[in-house]
Amino acid sequence: MKSMNKLTFVLLFVILILSVSLIWTVANSMDKGGVVDNHEANRNHPILISFDEKDLEQLEELVSRFKEGKGHNLMLIPPVVDGGYWIHDVYSNGREIEWTIDNTRDGMSGDGRGIRKYTCKAIDKNETEELFTIELSQCDGFEPNEKFSVISIWKE
Repeated sequence: MKSMNKLTFVLLFVILILSVSLIWTVANSMDKGGVVDNHEANRNHPILISFDEKDLEQLEELVSRFKEGKGHNLMLIPPVVDGGYWIHDVYSNGREIEWTIDNTRDGMSGDGRGIRKYTCKAIDKNETEELFTIELSQCDGFEPNEKFSVISIWKE
């Protein structure tokens, strides 16, 4: 009977150690994985701030959906180089795209500070050796064939 109690105690102790180890392992993997997974899940959010490959994919989706006649909305907040933030609000119904650039938070903008709104009927993504650029054309108040760049992302 004594040996049975000893054996039961040893088995219970081993089960306890294994349970604690399992709980600790699961808790640590959820903590690390949870942060990464939540970050990745938020990367499909319509607010672009990293201006990396994931954000470029979102811009490509905007261009693609517009060309298919589908709407899309984005907000772009490029990294600050010198001064303050330039905030881009982009609304598209698939026929027209409204692109608003607000640089009122940028103290270095000088006379160019303000809110500019563009209503256009065409958008394209162009690529150079160093940059991906989003260009608007067929915009109200501009020449019909005039194109201009609204945002660029450096190639990594």
